[in-house]
Amino acid sequence: MSGKFGAFMAGGIVGAAAAFLFTKYNGEQNRAMVANKVNEVWGSAQQAGSQFQQSGQRVYENVSDQAHVAADNATSAAQDAFTRVQDRIQTASGNMKPTFTDKNDELREKIDAARQRIAAQVQKNAEEAQASAASEIHVASDQEDQPQDKADDQPSSSDSSQL
Repeated sequence: MSGKFGAFMAGGIVGAAAAFLFTKYNGEQNRAMVANKVNEVWGSAQQAGSQFQQSGQRVYENVSDQAHVAADNATSAAQDAFTRVQDRIQTASGNMKPTFTDKNDELREKIDAARQRIAAQVQKNAEEAQASAASEIHVASDQEDQPQDKADDQPSSSDSSQL
């Protein structure tokens, strides 16, 4: 492809040289015409460059403004979403507190009832143990009294030697 372009450019240069050689104008007039055309093309190129620069600046400013607007919209939307989520969390936590409070109260009541049952059972066991201990002590004291009575009834060894 570059070979064809090079050939095209070479042909253009050769054609321009041939046109200058065979023109009806003399060298000074040709130079003046070429200078005028070059100045015209140069002026047009500068004007087109200036227009492109201005167009590019406008496009940049428009895109920049749109980007700022989009960023502001995204920030606003994110803040709104955050606020909604925060409100939902607060609502949910507010709904949970009564449930936890109710459960805590219920558990406290059950613990108090269990403590009362345990205290009653301990009291009952203490009374039964005290009654059992009292009867054991009474029976033991009765048994101790009986051997003494038997000892009193039997003659002592010193008594039998006296016989």
